Amino acid sequence: MTMRCIAPLAGLFLAGCATATIEDAVPAGALSQTAAQTETEASPPQAGPIADAAPTAGTYPNLNVAPAAAAPQISEQEKTAETADLRAKRAALARRDGATDAAGGERELRDLATGHGDAVLKEIEGR
Repeated sequence: MTMRCIAPLAGLFLAGCATATIEDAVPAGALSQTAAQTETEASPPQAGPIADAAPTAGTYPNLNVAPAAAAPQISEQEKTAETADLRAKRAALARRDGATDAAGGERELRDLATGHGDAVLKEIEGR
């Protein structure tokens, strides 16, 4: 019984999908105008990576060849020197800021937290 109901509904559904075409959605003048433009205006061949890749179309790349580096790589000595320089700068910043600023900031935040809640509640309640 269920299949007897589903089959006609599926047929109606599929027929509804097939009736809409581009000619129904776009005015006929617009379709004929674009067709005439595409026939008269032939685009020149493009230059660039697409045109350059055309001779190798259909071939597979050789993945066994190591790719060339885009920039010169740094040596171990340069890496060590840069790492030491960055660590020295980090240590200098830590000494300059000091641990007392962090404790002072924490104290300031705690003082703000204790009084801020009450002030906001008074403002909300309109006291």
